Amino acid sequence: MGRGGKRQLVPEMKKYTIKTARNNSKVPAILDNNGMERPLHSLIDPQKEAARLLGTRKGERFLIFLGLGGGFSVAHALDAAHGGDVQLILIIDYDREGLDELFKAIDYTPVMTDPRVFLLVDPAPAEIESFIVRRYQPILMNGMRVFPLRARVDVEREAFKAAEAAIGRAIEQVRADYSVQAHFGLRWFSHIVQNIKTMSLMQKNAGYRCAGRRAFCPPKGKGVKCAAVTAAGPSLERSLPLLKEQRTRYFIIATDTSLPALLAAGIEPDVAISIDCQLWTYNHFFRGTRRIPLFLDLASSPLLAERSAAPYFFAGGHPLSLLFSRQQEIPEVDTSGGNVTYAAVSLAEAFGFGAETVELFGADFSYPRGVTYARGTWLYPFYDKQQHRLSPTETFFSHLLYRTALEKRYADGSWYYETPILAMYRAKLAGRKRTARIAAHTAIPSVRSEHISDTFLAVYRERLRSLSLRHPSDAEGRLILTTLLPTAAALKYRSPELDGDLLLEAAREWCMKRL
Repeated sequence: MGRGGKRQLVPEMKKYTIKTARNNSKVPAILDNNGMERPLHSLIDPQKEAARLLGTRKGERFLIFLGLGGGFSVAHALDAAHGGDVQLILIIDYDREGLDELFKAIDYTPVMTDPRVFLLVDPAPAEIESFIVRRYQPILMNGMRVFPLRARVDVEREAFKAAEAAIGRAIEQVRADYSVQAHFGLRWFSHIVQNIKTMSLMQKNAGYRCAGRRAFCPPKGKGVKCAAVTAAGPSLERSLPLLKEQRTRYFIIATDTSLPALLAAGIEPDVAISIDCQLWTYNHFFRGTRRIPLFLDLASSPLLAERSAAPYFFAGGHPLSLLFSRQQEIPEVDTSGGNVTYAAVSLAEAFGFGAETVELFGADFSYPRGVTYARGTWLYPFYDKQQHRLSPTETFFSHLLYRTALEKRYADGSWYYETPILAMYRAKLAGRKRTARIAAHTAIPSVRSEHISDTFLAVYRERLRSLSLRHPSDAEGRLILTTLLPTAAALKYRSPELDGDLLLEAAREWCMKRL
């Protein structure tokens, strides 16, 4: 049948037919919602059409194709003769039965065997988001570009509309993470290096030389049935009497911000946790905290380790932390929620602490009745000391509250303010994958050499010095390259003219100096 005519269905193909273009290429045609045949590509020269489409690319190295079609655009993007700089391609399509027909009729081997190409069939929006968030690296990929195959997208508009929305949400997540890297990338790297050196020094001073001793072993749970994670939201105030009355029932994990409020109420938590690299976090630890075991992200401020007689480091999300944890066997804690409450829940699940459930206190992720933090947190004495007759404490809290756009919401006969970032924190915590039962099953393996941490930094520095930034030769080399990315984002923020290989080389030079 001619283009746009009624299709005669054949037993072999119910969703598609295959047409022959003027240059003898196989072009799939799909039956649209009106029962008409719609070729997905040019019937004259589909390769030239693909070249024109890809010619609109402005250096983006992560390409997303909505619809597989005949694969002409994907093949052109992978062709080394036309640049070959594409690093990642994601193809999203729906209707598995229809795709089965295409794979039986067309040879996609040159496309699908390329390790840069991934195909998601009938994906849920969350699957699309997860893929992009995990794999999109803006510094290396120089941006992302979406190419919808219009004739294909028009047939299943709702499905592809949901996919486009998921892509948009993923981009926002990556953009937010990139923004954080741009602000803190340099500090993270410096802190990790310093904290690794601190761990090495602690090992020497503590005499961890015997193979049977466990270095930095977390405290054991007390046989309690519930772990309590305390955050610093205003609702913590009304929970303090309950925590104090039923103290023996809970193994309390205090976030750094909530720690002063607990201590002011006469409640000493079992452990505290901090993941913030900023210096002001030090303010949480002035009141009698030295005997409380403190769990710290390797990227935390090195000053915090001095505030506890029992600091325990863990690897958060920084690639250098993860590289260190996998070679030196310190634990990894999920900090991807972006806030310390999320990390505390992850800590409870990772180490167990004898708890079967986790209860949250003060995790409001909002400002109930316009209140920002529970009384007893460090901001109250800090603002009290700054207040004067014309600017009382409430003025400073108002400035804190209204520094970003707020949305007023109502629930249970009351009201609260919410910001997009707090709403995101709540959604991430609610949607996190949990273990079915928390059990005390994790122990940090022995560190058998007093010089092992120093050895890691020396080996890492040498690998970093000899690393090929354009084409790392092995998996470890690629992982080492990723350790430069947060630093590169920070340098890019400070020097926008840096780009590509020059940016990565500047990041390597900066890191080498810190090592």
